[in-house]
Parts: sequence; C-alpha cells; structure tokens
Amino acid sequence: TYRNDVEHAVRLMKAGGWLAASLAPAFAAAWPDWERRRVASALRSLGFSYVAETAVGAYFVARKTVEDASAHGGRPNICTACPAVVQYVEQYVPDMVDTLVPCVSPMIAHARHIKAKRPDAKVVFIGPCVAKKSEMERLDSDGAVDCVLTFAELDEWFKREGIDPAKLEESGFDEEPAGASRFFPVPGGLARTGAMSTDLLDLDVAAVSGVEEITHILQSVREHPRGLLIEPLFCLQGCVTGPGMPHEANAYTGRAEVLEYARRRRPSPSAEIVDAPAPGARLSAA
Repeated sequence: TYRNDVEHAVRLMKAGGWLAASLAPAFAAAWPDWERRRVASALRSLGFSYVAETAVGAYFVARKTVEDASAHGGRPNICTACPAVVQYVEQYVPDMVDTLVPCVSPMIAHARHIKAKRPDAKVVFIGPCVAKKSEMERLDSDGAVDCVLTFAELDEWFKREGIDPAKLEESGFDEEPAGASRFFPVPGGLARTGAMSTDLLDLDVAAVSGVEEITHILQSVREHPRGLLIEPLFCLQGCVTGPGMPHEANAYTGRAEVLEYARRRRPSPSAEIVDAPAPGARLSAA
C-alpha cells in the first residue's frame, strides 16, 4: 500500500503560482503512443505551467555518477538513481553504504534544475515508483520536490477533472532532455546516458534489476570486492514494472516501448541544453 497524494496535488494547484510537472521517462510504457503524444496537453489542462521529462535531470545524474565512479574505480560503486535500492542498502547491508555513489536521483536533479531557473516553482514528480514518495522526504532531497504522484494517480486526477486525452491535441514538452537520457528507466540506461559501455559482457559495469539479482550481486561484491559500477533497479527490467503503473505491466513489452520511444525522440544536435546545478551528495544512513 502507499499514500495517495492526488488531494495534495490538487491543493498545490488551487493555491496558484507556477507549477511544474516532471514526468518520469517510463511514461513511454504507461500509455499507448497516441495517448503519450497528448499527455503534455493533458497536464497543461490541469493547470501546469511547465511540463518536461525527468530525463532532463537524468543527463546530469549520469555525468555525475560516471565522474564519481571513475574517481573510485578500485571499489564497487552502487548507482543511487533508484530510491528503493538506496533504502535496501541502508537498512539491510549498511556496511556497504559508503559504496553508494553520492548523487541524487534524476527526480531531485530535475527539480533542482527547475527551481534554479524558477525559485518560486512548485514541482510535482509523476512516475511509476512509490519509493519516490519517501525519497521526497529525505533530508538530502532538501525539499526539491513538492509532491509525488504515480501514473495511476495521474489517471485518477484526469478522470476527476474530466480530462480526456483523446479530445486534446498533440503537443511537446517545454524542455528536451540531452543525450541518451530517455533510456534511463531500463537496465543499462544510466551507463548509456553516461557514455559508458552497455555491453552485457563488460566486466566493469553490471546492470541488474529485480530484488534477486540485486541481492546476489551485493553478496558477490561483499565477498569478493573489486572495481565495478553496479547499476541496480529494484523492479524487474527497471521502472517499466513499477507498482504505480496505471495497468499491470509486462516487463519486456514495457522495455521495448521505452527503447522505441527513446530511439525515435533523440534531441536534435542544435537543441539548447541548459546546464543545471550539480546533483549534489546524498547523506549517509546515519
């Protein structure tokens, strides 16, 4: 079970001001193609002033992660984009907390990016992950995000307001993400965004998903420490099977949808990329 935050989002909207929607890149697996081409219009119909993909923040996170992992190449480095993995390490293998890469998730990085440009902004993150609700409240998140909704909650909000995407026009986002950051929600997406090897046979990078794979790889590097960048996603095949999806997701169908969307929607080389403040260090479990 998880907390439903639709009412909180409604209150933020009714309070007025400049509201930004940060849409997780797994949205490509949440709705059919015709609907996702209208989701930005639907969010603007709710009253959002700015609508963009969280993948904007993923670009900065990947760069920071690769930089930090390169500086500590002789040890295991656990990527920290997945809040469920961070909580798992802190609670069940606390002796490995110092191997967590000191970098926030794309959600926090994108929110900071937005608020660096609009300090008065309120940011609502929308995605498939319920662990984001507790991540929002961490001390190291520093109040960057004001509300977290799942895709299922967003559908509920649309229905509540009588917004039917089928009756809306297609529209794009207010900012395009850089590089390959739309691949972020599937295993290997962070490495791809950070221009690292995504070869399944690479000895230096391991992209794993699902609690069993994560448990096994953490046990392996505890017993036999070595230089390895571990890119873990707690849900099977990544965020595409998150519990906040609006429907029961097939892991490999969802993965294919994200890959196809990411390949089709590459930003043009001339697109302006506005740099963001450094993603910043996260606090230790203590």
